[in-house]
Amino acid sequence: MYKKGLFIKMLGGVSFCLIYALYYKGGDTVNYYQGVRAMFEVFKNNPVKYFELFFHEYDAFSRNAFYEVKSYVPNYMFKDPRTYTVIKISSLFSIPALGGFLPTTILLTTFIYRWVWKLYSFMIERYPHKELAINISILYLPSTVFWGSGIMKDTFAFGATCYAVFGLNHFFIKKVRTLTVILQLVLSFYLIITVKAYIMFALLPGLLIFANFERLKMVKSTFVKIIIIPISISGIIFIANTLFFDFNDLFGKYSADKLLEEAAVQNADLQRSVYGSNSFSIGEFEPTLNGVLAKFFPAVNAAIFRPYLWETGSPTMLISGIENTILALLSIFILLSRPLKLLKEIRIDPFLIFCILFTLILAFGVGLSTSNFGALVRYKIPFLPFFLFVILYFIDFKGSSENKILIKPN
Repeated sequence: MYKKGLFIKMLGGVSFCLIYALYYKGGDTVNYYQGVRAMFEVFKNNPVKYFELFFHEYDAFSRNAFYEVKSYVPNYMFKDPRTYTVIKISSLFSIPALGGFLPTTILLTTFIYRWVWKLYSFMIERYPHKELAINISILYLPSTVFWGSGIMKDTFAFGATCYAVFGLNHFFIKKVRTLTVILQLVLSFYLIITVKAYIMFALLPGLLIFANFERLKMVKSTFVKIIIIPISISGIIFIANTLFFDFNDLFGKYSADKLLEEAAVQNADLQRSVYGSNSFSIGEFEPTLNGVLAKFFPAVNAAIFRPYLWETGSPTMLISGIENTILALLSIFILLSRPLKLLKEIRIDPFLIFCILFTLILAFGVGLSTSNFGALVRYKIPFLPFFLFVILYFIDFKGSSENKILIKPN
C-alpha cells in the first residue's frame, strides 16, 4: 500500500508541474521554482553562503547573495516570510535533484508523503475495519493528491497537518517520545505557524480535546471522570487562550486580535475583477464577532462543497467540482439516513470529534476569507481528508474487490 500511495502522490506532483508549466504557462509553483533555482545557484557558487541564507530574510546579505549568481527570487515572494520559507526549504530538495523542476518536486513530494503515511498508519491502527475509507480519504483523494504535491505552501501545510496529528497522538497518547518524533513534531508545528498560521487556530483546539478525552477513556472510575472532565476542559481553554492571545507576535497578521480584520481584507481582495468568473461571494460582513458568525453556514458550505459542478471553468476546477458533488451527495445521504448513529459514534470517539471540530473551524475560516475558487480548492485540503473520513466511516464497504458498496441500514 505504501508504494501504491507513493506512486499516486508522485503522479500528482508530476501532473501539477506539467499542468502549470505547459497548460497555464506559469503560476505560483513556477515562481516558487524560480526562487528555488536561485537558491540552488547560490549553493553551486558558495555552499557556505547558501546555508547562511537560511538565517536571513529580506535583507542586504540575501540580496547580494542572489546578485552574485545573477539569479533572483521573485520580489513578492522574497519579501513575504511565508513564501520565502517555502522556497528555502524546497531548495534543500533541489540539491540532490541538481536543480531540476520535476526532480525537485518529486523529492519534495516523497518527503511530504512520509508524513501523510504517518497519519495513514495511525488511522489504520485505530480503525483496522475501515481500511478502504482511510485509503480513499488519506491516500487517494484527488484534491490532496494534486494540490498537495507541488512546490507550494499548501503542500507543506497539508503534510505538516498530517504529521501534527500523528505526532501528538504518538507523544501524548502512546507516550513515544523519541528524538525523531519530537524533532518532526516541532518542524511540523513550525511549518504550520510560519506558512499558514491560521490552520493552528483550527488544529490545536481539536487536538487538545482529542488528546485529553482519549486519555480519559483509560480512566475506569466514573467519579474520577466527573472530577477530571471540567478540569480538562478548563485546561484546554486556558492553553488555547494563552497561545492565541498572549503570543500575538507568533501568528503575525493571523493573531487573534487581527484575525477578523484579515479575513475581511482577504475576502474583499480575492473578489477583485482580475479573477473574473473564478470569484464567488458569501456576501459582505463586518469584521466583528457577530458579523462573521452571521456568515458561518455560507462560509462552511462554500469551503466544503464549492465550487459546484456548474461553477467550474477549467480542467482542474472540473475535478474539484466532481469531487465536491460526490462529497455533498454522500453527506446528505448520511445525515438523512443515519443521524442517530452519527451522533452516537461521534459522541464516544474523540478522534471523530477532532475531525468534525477541525473541519468546521478551518472550513469557516477558509470560506470566510476566500472568494476565489483557485485559492479555495487549495486552502481546503488540510481538513478535507478528515471530513471525508467521517462521512465514509458510516459506510460499510463490502465486496470492494468486486466494486460493490453495501450500506447497512440503521
